[in-house]
Amino acid sequence: MTQDAESIYNEYMSKLKQVMPNVDPGLVHQIIYLERKLTNEDMNEPDVSAIIEYKSGIDVDVKMNGLREKYSLEVEHGDKQGVLHVMGRMKIGDIQKIAADMDIVKITGKADPTYGE
Repeated sequence: MTQDAESIYNEYMSKLKQVMPNVDPGLVHQIIYLERKLTNEDMNEPDVSAIIEYKSGIDVDVKMNGLREKYSLEVEHGDKQGVLHVMGRMKIGDIQKIAADMDIVKITGKADPTYGE
């Protein structure tokens, strides 16, 4: 990579972090990339597998039910206390709405065009 390409990439990732500070910019990039790549497909929402970490003391069962009801996602408890594993087809707007929850510390994960198939 040339220095110019690296600085453009670093600036891009920094701007993604500014837009959604509690979401891994790599995940944001993956979702945006796949949304564009899948535009002409029947199923144009990427499959996302995300780990959501909440602030200490938050009732994650309430958060779990809210994510299931509002976004129709598969949600289960994570390996640690205060962590949920969320799976489902999502666009970047969905992640942005979820990340707006002030109780979320961070969201990490991955996006695939056909996760689980």
